Order: sequence, then C-alpha cells, then structure tokens
Amino acid sequence: MSLEDTYLLHNQLYTAGQVPATPCYLPGGPLKTRSDVQRSANAMLVCLQSAWKPVVEHADASFAPTTLYVVTVGARTACGGFDADSDAFYCTDNSDIYLDWTQHLEESPDDRQYASADLLWVMAHEFGHHLQQLAGISAYYDDRLDRTTGAASLEQTRRLELQASCLAAAFLGANRDTLDLYDDRIDAYQDEAYSGDEDAPSSPRDHGSRKSSTAWSKAAFTAKSPSACNTWSAPANRVS
Repeated sequence: MSLEDTYLLHNQLYTAGQVPATPCYLPGGPLKTRSDVQRSANAMLVCLQSAWKPVVEHADASFAPTTLYVVTVGARTACGGFDADSDAFYCTDNSDIYLDWTQHLEESPDDRQYASADLLWVMAHEFGHHLQQLAGISAYYDDRLDRTTGAASLEQTRRLELQASCLAAAFLGANRDTLDLYDDRIDAYQDEAYSGDEDAPSSPRDHGSRKSSTAWSKAAFTAKSPSACNTWSAPANRVS
C-alpha cells in the first residue's frame, strides 16, 4: 500500500472512535463588534480542541493546537493577503485559522442565534482542515493536486472540503446538547452545512454540491465520528 493510500484512504483517524461530548462554554451575548466575534470564536476553538485532542491521539497522531486570527479583508497572513472570496480560511503554512469578523456580525437581536450558529459552523469546518493537517491528509492531498488539472483537480479539492465539513458535523452532532443545536440554531447550522456550490454560481465547483454536502454532513452528525468522513475512497458521484 502506498503512503498516499495509507493517509488518504486508510487514515487511522477514521477508526479513532466517536468525538466525545465536551463541556463547552459559549458566550451568549451579542455579536456586534470585533471583540464579540473574537470572544465567541475563541470559546468555540477551546471546545473544538478539547473534543478532538483525544481522537487525534487515538489515531496515533500528535495533537497540536491551532491559533485563531480575527482579521478583515486585506490583512496580511502567513498564506498571503486575506481577500473577499471567503469569510474564513485555514492556512497550512502556519496551521492557523483566519476569520473575517465583519462577516459574522448579527444584523439584529432576532438574528443572534442564527449568527452564533453560523460562526460555530465556520469554526468547526476550518478546524476540520486543521485535523486534516494533523492526520497527514493535507500533505497527500497536495501531492494529488500537483498531479491533476481541470475537473480532476476540482474533484480532489471537493474531497478535501467535503471531508472538512463532515468532520465539523461529527463534532457538532456529538456536542449538540451542550451547543444547544436545536430550533433556530439547528436551522442555521443546516443552512450552512447543506449548502453547495450551486449557491455561488460564479465560483468554481470546489466545495461540493448541495446533495453531496447534505449527505456527508447528515451522516457524520448522526455517527458523531470521523468514520463517516472518508471522502477519499468514495466514488465520484458522492463528491459531486
């Protein structure tokens, strides 16, 4: 078996067990300022790292924390300038997360639960990329990407992105109660998790269709485990 198959198709993360339910404290206040967003996102990060650390270690990988940088469009990062194409991204050069705080402000008090759940989803997805880095998946994805172009290249990127979303859903399913993912908050989570490339017609097809996003996220939310997230061995029609 090649190392690429070992780390992508048969990664030990897939057999490391369920994500544990973790006591999480999330501030319940408004998201009206940079400080509000940073405080909430950092609290989410603490919860994510606490929950995933034992899973990563069970996968025989070394756990290392990531750092969150709350920025705005135009900020310089270790991976270049932060542009307007995304509200957050994971930088493999320094293994850290960059978040545009202006994209996560609530529009009104009625929007508070939605904005909070949306921020939680974004943080969980970006942390999914950190897990891929820790487990050695990112490095072999890079190798595959270097060997492909066009539609084949986009398929590899969809496998990476759908897996990050799937890992996010596993964490959120395991911690549904402590994160209060019910009513408006579960609706907000599903709006994000089940969205697809069709929702941004001018963008490349690099994150997955609504059908694929929904299927992977639903499966992992129920399983509460990365065992549901092996996108690399899935047929092409499951990563459309």
